[in-house]
Amino acid sequence: MLKYEKNWVRLPLQNAYNVRELGGYPTLDGNQTVYHRFLRADDLGTLTDADVEFLTGYGVCMVIDLRSDGEIEQAPDRLRGLEGVEYIRVPFLGRDVTDATQMTPEDMKEGLVPLYRKMLENKEAVKEIFTAVAQAKEGCILFHCTAGKDRTGVMAMILMGLAGVDRQDCMTNYAQSYVNLCRNKVFTDAAFKAEHAGFGKMMYSQPETIGECYDYVLEKYGSMEHYLKECGLTEEQIEKIKNRLLKEII
Repeated sequence: MLKYEKNWVRLPLQNAYNVRELGGYPTLDGNQTVYHRFLRADDLGTLTDADVEFLTGYGVCMVIDLRSDGEIEQAPDRLRGLEGVEYIRVPFLGRDVTDATQMTPEDMKEGLVPLYRKMLENKEAVKEIFTAVAQAKEGCILFHCTAGKDRTGVMAMILMGLAGVDRQDCMTNYAQSYVNLCRNKVFTDAAFKAEHAGFGKMMYSQPETIGECYDYVLEKYGSMEHYLKECGLTEEQIEKIKNRLLKEII
């Protein structure tokens, strides 16, 4: 039995500000995504002992770390190495896209959507991430980057779209990141600097941003299922991932 059986939307952690459920969303076929199966999150490097206890009690059995080597070195994941928690590292883009100070002039001119498309077309990384999900033991999978907004937001969109959550709810889920992150002074300080440097837009989570990426997948691949097949996943793996988010375990 889980220690924490409540169905949270945002988990009440002290030193992580954007840890959220993918459970509770309606699907186009009348189903609902299940709680305690997937958490999306920001940096876990400064979790308190109570935070760690909360997450393990919540049922976290796997952590998928989407960050680059430099980010991991600066803020090692506090759940890594815990008994019963498998740690998987897959750099989604190869560099830190949540720190606006590391953006190139081309990145800042184009905005976030092209960066997200690069992630979607990083099919080798997508295959590795979702193969790990398909093979995971029963429990809750937590995936995260630094802010839990960009790389984490793209992965959340893929999962939600695969489960049949509609475009508007995918956009609503994405948009919540900026509001949550404003609880974190490190983030607000960085956002203030970015705004004065002329690229504050990179710090926001405007719903249209993920909406355009949702449209990109459907227009180019037809569906999330076909997209994941193009990334190299099998039908069996895709069905396992979908069922993980949709079916109660009896």
